[in-house]
Formats: sequence, structure tokens, C-alpha cells
Amino acid sequence: MLSQTIIDRLQEIVGEKNVVTRPTELYAYGYDGTLLSGDAMGVVFPQSTDQVVELVKYMNEQNIKMVPRGAGTNVSGGTIPSEKSIVVNCTRMTKVLEIDTENFVAVVEPGVVNFDLQQELEKYGFYYPPDPSSWKASTLGGNIGECSGGPRCFKYGVTRDSILGLEVVLPNGKVIRTGGRNFKSEPGLDLTRIIVGSEGTLGYVTKAYLRILPKPTTKKTMLAVYSKVEEASQTVADIVAAGIIPTTLEMMDNLLINTTEDYCHAGLPRDAGAILIIEIDGYPEDMEEQIATIRGVTEKANARDFKIAQSAAEVDQIWLSRRVAFGSVARVKPCYSIQDITLPRDKFPQAIEGILKVAKDYDMIIGIVAHAGDGNVHPLVLFDQRNPDEVERVHAAEQALCELAVDLGGTMSGEHGIGIVKKKYLDKEFTPEAMETFRKLKRTFDPANRFNPEKIISI
Repeated sequence: MLSQTIIDRLQEIVGEKNVVTRPTELYAYGYDGTLLSGDAMGVVFPQSTDQVVELVKYMNEQNIKMVPRGAGTNVSGGTIPSEKSIVVNCTRMTKVLEIDTENFVAVVEPGVVNFDLQQELEKYGFYYPPDPSSWKASTLGGNIGECSGGPRCFKYGVTRDSILGLEVVLPNGKVIRTGGRNFKSEPGLDLTRIIVGSEGTLGYVTKAYLRILPKPTTKKTMLAVYSKVEEASQTVADIVAAGIIPTTLEMMDNLLINTTEDYCHAGLPRDAGAILIIEIDGYPEDMEEQIATIRGVTEKANARDFKIAQSAAEVDQIWLSRRVAFGSVARVKPCYSIQDITLPRDKFPQAIEGILKVAKDYDMIIGIVAHAGDGNVHPLVLFDQRNPDEVERVHAAEQALCELAVDLGGTMSGEHGIGIVKKKYLDKEFTPEAMETFRKLKRTFDPANRFNPEKIISI
């Protein structure tokens, strides 16, 4: 419980309506997209960098920890409140401060929703490349904290590849700016790329300089249908080997095809083992040759159907299933554990085989959705949290999937972060020397361990 003196001071800093302390109101801020939960002492909604600075300084005086939060779509426990902490929610810092089409830069506050920015950029004929599946809800601050990806990340990279610079409030209350408007890397140490993906453990982002791009002249969307998931996975490796870099290369297996059909009736064949959604962009004269190459690769891998969308409506229909895939699995089980293991592209077929083996070994239902082009696989382990035996087996399957990724030369997290969920597996991917370097970095930025403590690593 916060004392009335502390509550009064918080209200002085951010305004009375921007402080939440009632237990019934706090409840919603104890959760994210996992089954984990925590109890916050309070929630504050700053609206400016100056307010964040004042909050940090005052919380330091009171020895109270701070946990950053955006829309709460996080799926690794990164926004779960720690003991004796307040939640700093950025969702009221929602200004798009500048759109500079001449220099391909947008300047935004952290509470801007990804989709809202895309809608604004559309007016100028531009877009922001990272497009996580949660883009209609997730904030750019959260995307930066987790280094989110999305379907377009194969060609354009994940969030860190589109961040030119940041304004950051450090744990001591001082403000730094990393990078800026220039596309070239900043001189000296690249602090921008250290902050991106650090899950609010090193500093709080209050402003971001984003790389934006003109909308491509032409875009083509294709759908390939397979009888076996193994054939689709082989196609992914073969497309890349053929020298084609699609904008997106997404895969869904039979389970997801059927759950999404039950929900949105997009017209996918229910008996298919898997589908690939393939999209390319560029200049009109480049399209036909790329399509012909892709068609040939899919035919070689025994695709039973290959379709090119002929209208915007058909494009939307193809993408509808992919966008609703995660939520649709509730028709099978009420809960799912979503992983984001990432493999070298040439190991993608082995990864699919490994996931199917994990499902069999632990007697779990696992659906597969993937940003297949860059090897980022999302196994959805379905379970019922009311069944203790299933909960135990799902945790064992989670560990097995992380170990599978590392054994194949990949990583246990491609875009969802480490948070609490994967923290216990991190030393399986990194050496003791690397883990100690992580801890030293955290201690350098945050020696008192007040910024999102106990996430990623313990110091």
C-alpha cells in the first residue's frame, strides 16, 4: 500500500486522474498475455518526459521499484509488477510529434499504437516496417522494449532495425538521447541497440525516432497450399535458396487453418496440412519473374494449389486468417503458451520436425504459426490451466522447445523477449561469461535494481 503522502505527491507530478491506487482498478494491471500475475502498489500515467523524470527521482527517494507497461500484450511476463513496485503506464503519451517524409523519419511518443501510426503514415504514402500481429493494440514503446517483429520482418528486419534514435530516462532520473535522424549508425557505442529489447530494465523510452519508408509501387500476395506441413517448411528453405527475399513468408499448420476457419470463414481448405502466405513488393517489372520462381519452388515441394490475389479484397481475405490465428485456438483449449523460437533458415524443416516430436513426447496439442522467412516459429502449446497435469507438461514442453532452438543454432526468443517466462532458460543459450556481462551491464545502468527488476536476469 502506498501512503497518502506518496499518493498526493504522485498526483502532483502527473495529475489526480493519472494515478490509480484502488485494489479493484489495480487488478487489471497485474497481468499481461501470460498466466503470470503480480500486485502493483499503484499505477501512474505520465504524459511527458519531464513527468517521467520527476517520477523516477521521487520513486528513488522512496525506494520504490518501477515497472513499465504499454498495452499489456506482452507474452513473456515482462510487464508483471514486481514486489513493492508501481506500474508506469505510457498509454497516455500518444503524440505523433513529427512525420518527416523528406528524411524518412517519424518522431513518436511511446504510447502510440503501432496500427494508429500506420494509419497516419498512410496519408503520406509511407509506412513503418515492423508490424507485430498485435499491432492494433500494442504500443510502439512496448514494441521497442521487446524488439517486436511481425510478418514483414523477413525483408525489413525487426524493431531495432527501424529505430534511428531514442530519448531515454535513465534509472538515476537523467535523460539521454541516443542516435537521431541519421540512417548511419551513431559514433561510439550503439546505445540505441542496447536499449531496444531491454524490456525497460535499463531505461524508459519517452521518444523514438523511427525509420519510415515510402509504400512500394507494387505488391503481390500469394497463397500456397500443402498436404503436409513438412512440404511447406521445405518450401521456405527453397525460396530463400532461390535468391528471393519476400516481404512476408508466413506459415500456418492444419490446426490453425481449422480454428481460424471456425472463427472467420476465410475460405482456407480444411484438409490442408499447411499454408504459406507469400508477399513480395517492389517495381512492376520485377514481379512476374519473382512470381514464376516462387511458383516453381512451390510446385517442386508438392504444393497442391497456388493462388495469386487479384484484388485488395482477396489480399485482405488471405491475411484475415493469419491475423486472428492466436485467438482462434480458444475453440480447442482455453489457454495457450506461445513460443517464439528462431532458427537459421536452413534448419527450418528440422525445427518443424522437432516441434511435432515435442508435441508427441509430452502429449500436448501444438499448433504452428511462423514468420517462416526468417525462421521465427510460434508453436502454440494448447492447454487448460485448470488441469494441473497439463500445466506441468506445458512447462516441460516450453523448455524442450527452447532447447530445440538452441540445439539447432538458433535462439529461444526472436521477438517476444525473455521477461520472467524464459529467464530460467537463458543460461542454456549463453555462456557464464556472457551472463555475467549482462549482469554487469544492468548494474551499470541500474545499480539499485529499481527498473523492471527480476526481468531477463537477476543481479
